[in-house]
Amino acid sequence: MPSLQSPGFWQRMRLLLNLPRSTRLLYALLRDNRVPIVNKALFLGLSLMYLLWPLDLFPDLIPLLGELDDITVILFLIDRFVASVPNYVVYEYLDRFE
Repeated sequence: MPSLQSPGFWQRMRLLLNLPRSTRLLYALLRDNRVPIVNKALFLGLSLMYLLWPLDLFPDLIPLLGELDDITVILFLIDRFVASVPNYVVYEYLDRFE
């Protein structure tokens, strides 16, 4: 588990908070042949399973909290997927998007 002081943690937090850039990165990584198919399948499978699962951590009937748990889980899955990709691949795309 990364410490709060490691540059990788803050790099990923900035990535998650910059939605347009993150979306392009995610799309590029899912299409890249250097990213193992297992990582892609696991990310897509878990994301779809969570979005389609009828039970949530907090029901969507609770204003704000219901949506917040969905966003948190999806951001966590995105973070784990990006962290599982080799750094040089991620940095290559980040440099390209600058």
